[in-house]
Amino acid sequence: MAARILSLLAGILFAGVGWALIAPGAIGGVEPPTIQLGMFEGHRSFIGWGAAALGIVGLLSSVLPRGGGGGGGKRQAAPPVDFDAEPEPSAADGEPVSEGPTAFAPQAPPPTASPPPRVEAVADETFADLRDRLRTLVREEQWPTAAALARRLPTSATNDEERLLAARDLGDFARSQGAGDEAAEAYELALASARGLAAQAPTDPVRLAMLAGVLTGVGDAAQDEGRLEGAVEAYEEALEIRRQLARDDSSAEARRALSLALERLGDAREDRGHRVRALDLYRESFDIAGKLAAIDPQKYGEDLQVTRRRLGELEAKLAAV
Repeated sequence: MAARILSLLAGILFAGVGWALIAPGAIGGVEPPTIQLGMFEGHRSFIGWGAAALGIVGLLSSVLPRGGGGGGGKRQAAPPVDFDAEPEPSAADGEPVSEGPTAFAPQAPPPTASPPPRVEAVADETFADLRDRLRTLVREEQWPTAAALARRLPTSATNDEERLLAARDLGDFARSQGAGDEAAEAYELALASARGLAAQAPTDPVRLAMLAGVLTGVGDAAQDEGRLEGAVEAYEEALEIRRQLARDDSSAEARRALSLALERLGDAREDRGHRVRALDLYRESFDIAGKLAAIDPQKYGEDLQVTRRRLGELEAKLAAV
């Protein structure tokens, strides 16, 4: 949020300077100061338009949603809750929760000033029924009603697992719509529930996988907001859990989750300027992706291609230094 405020102030400053140079007339009744350029007076128009362009960029970056850093072509994990698919098994069914943000498409239109739609309660509707209804609303692109239901989910949860799922679903939905602050708050609530569940059963791989997935959401939200230190901390904790799970479970999906966790931390490290550390993380991920692709090229071949491309980009950046 601080980065957005600074970007907004810088945008206003540069836009104002650009206007004063290009058309030094009154703006809203306020006469701007005369700016003397000395030996650069002959380039006044060029400098003015350049400053105005920087101002516009700063203003746009302060209001538009921010994606994660680290370059294009990053691998995406299977979403923890795919609203376009059949309902996923919960932790009570003995299935781990996948890592990564929910894939909502297309993005909902920006909110309007009209009051949110009322979500009518259905008699005997369970928490699982509400989540099924949310899936249906997203499939049908009924975005305002889906948003209202997503915000209602946490109040309908009756235990830690349901509170975790509700908060995570809300975080995924909010993040997919560019509501970074709401997503971060929801992920923090999900994290509290995930830590509580993991503390009750410290060796339970299902609960550990849920905790790692929520930590990834926390890191993604921090990355979106430019809070790189927070993103690195969350990704590092998620990576340690994924390492532990991969040591105890040699399945392909456990190793793929580890590979994805390595890349997420690598991207965050690169954004912080730690390119050598990021390169080590990507090389480790590439080794895992290569072994998985050798086992099942059709299923994991695309993963390997994306990881190879990102690794090549990092190596090229270091070589150019």
